[in-house]
Amino acid sequence: MKKKLITGLLTVVACFTVGSTSFAASSTSVPNTTLPETSNVITLADRISIPISLRVGESITVAGSNFWISGDYGGIYLNQQGLIIGLSPGVCTVVGDLPNGDTVLYTVTVR
Repeated sequence: MKKKLITGLLTVVACFTVGSTSFAASSTSVPNTTLPETSNVITLADRISIPISLRVGESITVAGSNFWISGDYGGIYLNQQGLIIGLSPGVCTVVGDLPNGDTVLYTVTVR
């Protein structure tokens, strides 16, 4: 299960890396005029979505803080330390805050 979570996180990072490199490839000539200053800082999205698949009885501890269940209960147990336990089949979304200020949405599917 940890491998799936790590794979999911690496996929998100790869998407942002590929997306940011497409801007670096273009090269154009700029006439000698004064252009307004722009920022070259690329930031991550405010919300990061990560799918999680559990079987009944399995558990996982996720990253973040201030966890809560959005929408339907979905058959899980959730505590404030990020421990998720699959209790019965269903789907729900666990929301938490990351240290950098982003919001993480874990879509938990219990089979």
